Amino acid sequence: MIRQSLAQTKRGTFAVELPNPFKGLMPCPVGTGFFVSQDGVFVTAAHVITQDGKPDGPPRVDLEKSWLMAEPPPDDWGRRMCVGMSLLHIDAQHDIAILKVDLAANRDKAWMSDGFPFIPVSFDELEEAEPVYSFGYPLAHATHVDFGEVMYGDSVLTPRITSAIVSSKIEKTEMVRGEVLPHVYVLDKALNYGNSGGPIVAIATGFVHAVSSRFIPVTIVQRASDGKESTLKIPSLYSVAFGLSNGPVRQALEVLGVRQAVQP
Repeated sequence: MIRQSLAQTKRGTFAVELPNPFKGLMPCPVGTGFFVSQDGVFVTAAHVITQDGKPDGPPRVDLEKSWLMAEPPPDDWGRRMCVGMSLLHIDAQHDIAILKVDLAANRDKAWMSDGFPFIPVSFDELEEAEPVYSFGYPLAHATHVDFGEVMYGDSVLTPRITSAIVSSKIEKTEMVRGEVLPHVYVLDKALNYGNSGGPIVAIATGFVHAVSSRFIPVTIVQRASDGKESTLKIPSLYSVAFGLSNGPVRQALEVLGVRQAVQP
């Protein structure tokens, strides 16, 4: 059941907020990410932290000014916030970025204990029809009012749980495929803007296997009575996630001390 691991997933998952030049450089939500170790190893989608919003784009140079924000547990009124993030590894092919959040800079947080709350990682491949879920902050936004000498702003977070199954392990067929196939998962639910970088968790174990990357849009052709055509692009029922088991990603995580979780 999702509820058996949901609290752990929520504790380890944060909205990624980066400075917005159109809002006085106030940090604004751009995606989701999650901790995979107590000492601050943090994973998100590569396109969340690039300058042009593309996996292969240049990384942003202001990551140290980012905030990680999360809604508090039901018994606590204060939001959880982390600062001090730096980029360690980026894998454009699989749209995954690995970062490090400064543990020393966040030790004074009331919600911290021995370290950052994290989600146990599994490098096992997910199977077709396997039940999974995602947690993240889709459709988050920021309010901003500039009074001249004084500026007011606040981020509005929208935490959401989405259940799904692995619909396919092939995004699309190709005439020629390489020897090493990427571990990609098509889910039977569309994850919205802001879900990017969030964890894909196996319901059976509570372990995170993959990172939410994007949804698959569908183009609908509309024909008018005069025969003219127009197109409308909408999100489909499907989204795409890339596995932490992909070779370069797994190797980078293991170098940082992130190991395969073991079911008790």
